[in-house]
Amino acid sequence: MASQPKYPPVVYASVSARILLNVEALNMAETVGNVARHRKAPVVVASKQSGVSVVYVPAISGESLAYHYQRLLSAIAQSRGLPVTEMDKQGYYMKFASDDIVKKYYQEVESKFQLTQLKDPCKVEEAILKSSVVADVGGFLYTDKLVKRVSRVKFGYMVPTLDAIESGATAAYPQLHVRYTPRAEEREQALYYVETASALYGFTAALNASDVAELSPGCGPSVDLLAEKKKRVEAAFDALIAMLDGLLFGAKKSRFNPIWEVLSLAVSVSRGPVEFNVSPPHTRDFLVESVERAGRLVSVFKDMQVHVYWFSKEGLPEPQSVQGVTVEKATSHTDAMVKAKSKLLELLAPGR
Repeated sequence: MASQPKYPPVVYASVSARILLNVEALNMAETVGNVARHRKAPVVVASKQSGVSVVYVPAISGESLAYHYQRLLSAIAQSRGLPVTEMDKQGYYMKFASDDIVKKYYQEVESKFQLTQLKDPCKVEEAILKSSVVADVGGFLYTDKLVKRVSRVKFGYMVPTLDAIESGATAAYPQLHVRYTPRAEEREQALYYVETASALYGFTAALNASDVAELSPGCGPSVDLLAEKKKRVEAAFDALIAMLDGLLFGAKKSRFNPIWEVLSLAVSVSRGPVEFNVSPPHTRDFLVESVERAGRLVSVFKDMQVHVYWFSKEGLPEPQSVQGVTVEKATSHTDAMVKAKSKLLELLAPGR
């Protein structure tokens, strides 16, 4: 009987946080007349009293979060001597979409690797990864070469938590602004409205650290990429830390810089045959539920290990120790992320 292929363990990080945002305009979706409207998303709410209902709430898209994450990653990578393209530096993430895009916007890559002339998909992917950490972590789709790389980092929509929705503690309201001119003549002055929102939002993100600097299955390893693996993973996770530590995402912050506070956070680092995600932060028991789920998963997969670091200052139920799962309380949300980063790099080390 032929031996079954042995798959390497997955080293994976998952983050959930409850973030209080007051008077924010981080994700505007459309303009109707003179009103710039905040993005909204439908959320299904189930309760014993009213059954199941759909409500529309202010939201911040995963695409918006991913864009600002990639800007942070580009800056961090550049500061550490890791490769980024000129487009990465400028905040344009066309990601080598076609031959025309490559020739027009990625001349330095084309000049070095003759990307449009390559036929082997593995060589195409390797050339792109050697040119851009952003493409490595954030993924890309090169349509003319039919080369696709799934993003190693994932973001969910930020929507208000269920307890905030059920208590009515979400709001979106247009704020009146005026462009005033000395003569106040017609067409010079203008009234306009920007819709702001306030809510307790849930934030979710994940990073597959194992697959950073790794080519697609069947391509084999790249010695040059593997030599940078630790630095690339560290930069990728540090971009997540920066996002949460300084609320470094969203638009219109020059005039609508929100009042924000991370109230609770759970971050897990796992190593094993499957990925582990902490529970979404939309209920007040997500810390306890995350640890309990981790314990059940470890009991099923004996070669699985999960480490959970958490922080809360809103009086949430505290998780208890579970056999086979490391549970550690942090002094702040940033402290939890830093502890998780140290464990992530430890589990990623060769020979683990």
